[in-house]
Amino acid sequence: MNEKMYNILCRKILLPLSDAATRQSVMRYYEFYNRAQWWHRERLTEYQDKKLVETVRIAYNETNFYRDLFNKHGLSPDDIKNSEDLHKLPVVTKDMLRKAYPNKCTRKTGYRWQESYTSGSTGAPFVVRVDSLSMSIARALMIFRATFSGWDIGESMMQTGMTLKRGIIKRIKDHLLRVSYVSAFDLSDGMLDKYLEIIDKKKHKYIMGYASSLYCLAKRAEEIGFNSPISGVVSWGDNMFEHYRKRIERQFGIKVTDTYGCGEGIQVAAQCGYNDGEYHIFMPHVIVEFIENGLPVTKNELGEIVLTRLDAGSMPLIRYKIGDVGRGSSKETCLCGRGLKMMKNIEGRNSDIIRTPNGNKLIVHFFTGIFEYITSIDSFQVVQEKVDEIIIKIVPMHDFSLKDWNYIKDEIHAKGDRDLQIKLEIVKDIPIENSNKRRFVISKI
Repeated sequence: MNEKMYNILCRKILLPLSDAATRQSVMRYYEFYNRAQWWHRERLTEYQDKKLVETVRIAYNETNFYRDLFNKHGLSPDDIKNSEDLHKLPVVTKDMLRKAYPNKCTRKTGYRWQESYTSGSTGAPFVVRVDSLSMSIARALMIFRATFSGWDIGESMMQTGMTLKRGIIKRIKDHLLRVSYVSAFDLSDGMLDKYLEIIDKKKHKYIMGYASSLYCLAKRAEEIGFNSPISGVVSWGDNMFEHYRKRIERQFGIKVTDTYGCGEGIQVAAQCGYNDGEYHIFMPHVIVEFIENGLPVTKNELGEIVLTRLDAGSMPLIRYKIGDVGRGSSKETCLCGRGLKMMKNIEGRNSDIIRTPNGNKLIVHFFTGIFEYITSIDSFQVVQEKVDEIIIKIVPMHDFSLKDWNYIKDEIHAKGDRDLQIKLEIVKDIPIENSNKRRFVISKI
């Protein structure tokens, strides 16, 4: 069976049968999102506003948390008619929902539900209840986001993931979809060599998974001279830093398709390859705001990212502050032809920003832009505990010198803030977080 026929078989028969067997609706929602991306902006906005009104009304009528929140601020569901009205509501934080969980902020939907555990930058546990319908929507968008790279359902790929304990249903799907699933956290040279061997042997044209794992794979591929042709790379889960992107694109000769979502079951956006790497927002599913002190910032200005999921589900999330920062887009159209709104970029966590004595904000990319050119450093981490001081932890290579350290300080002072005190701490290793992600910048202010 040729590739095209197998793609059709997966999309029209095998995956719908899987949905029926597992009582999910993944493919129904996938087909909807696949069509809706090409709607005109006006139709998308109209649909989005309709879903927002419906979500707000359900949250108000069926959860004490949102009813109390509305009443406290003298609002009713009728006051929220479109996304422009959302600023009338206060921002909802993890801490607020944590205190309300589960009795005040969840509702019965008639669908099976499960708890999804996540944690913010503080590491404090946070639980979200997700029902099977919301999970179907999230999984549909996970498939949908990958198509932005040119991949089609049924095309073979290798995927890096959090655990190899897939379960029987997932293993069957992996087999049908021709997915080689490998660990994103076992990245020794020996394991990376095995992953590259799998790609070569099975002729995988697409690689998908956590950004940091894809970077390590590309780095190892370059070291051993791997040259099997790759058609696309799709990343998610952690930040696609510029030096990650450069290495991956140089090695595999393709553009990286970065995607953005969160562990709370919200898939947010994906790059399409046009418009300087900006991200298309999945408008039928989510409203994205960029705010400062609760109010919208201007387009292209750095702001905290606030999400409203347009599916009430078991646990509505309205004006939910996710803990990331990014920038909206000033562009109204895209050469790809999609009607979806765009966001410029995701800069990282709000705890990944260094604030200096003169009021400057130094994001992760500020530091990676300096360190990526210093070959005498294996890895680094910037830690801020005082507003006028940062500590730079460095795992040095054998040729790291005082000249390198002076260059780093001079660059930070010249481009960031001359009043910032900079201390050096030489360490043997920089451990990863409990979430299995490595953070380059940690602000404790």
